[in-house]
Amino acid sequence: MKSANKITGNRGEDLAVKYLQKKGYKIEERNFRTRFGEIDIVCWDAQTLVFVEVKTKIGHDFGEPEEMVDKRKMAQVQRMGEVYVEMSNLIPAGPGLATDVVQQGVSSQEYLQGDSFGEGWMGQCRVDVVAIVLKENGEVESMRHHEAVY
Repeated sequence: MKSANKITGNRGEDLAVKYLQKKGYKIEERNFRTRFGEIDIVCWDAQTLVFVEVKTKIGHDFGEPEEMVDKRKMAQVQRMGEVYVEMSNLIPAGPGLATDVVQQGVSSQEYLQGDSFGEGWMGQCRVDVVAIVLKENGEVESMRHHEAVY
């Protein structure tokens, strides 16, 4: 990622964290990474575990930030959510559970709720997107929070 894009992205994530905290979300972790990908923000909305993808742009050239989030990216965030839950001991740890989920065609919602694994974590989860447009001077022009997009 170019350094200017990285700076814009980091600013957007900082703004998204402040916005979510004002809405009462509890931030659990930022930039959760594995070799398979990254989740920008992991947080709690009451009892719901939320995986947030943040997209930040300067201006409106080449479309809106939401348009940069495609099905492939959402599927990656979903898979990373499965890995996060497994690594965070929210469900019983076991070899390859997240991999087994993908191979067996079990939805992440079923997986995270434990429907397929009996003793799994029984909490709710979702994927959100925070889309931010900045003005050329760095001020926020708009910020949109889309809940449960995937």
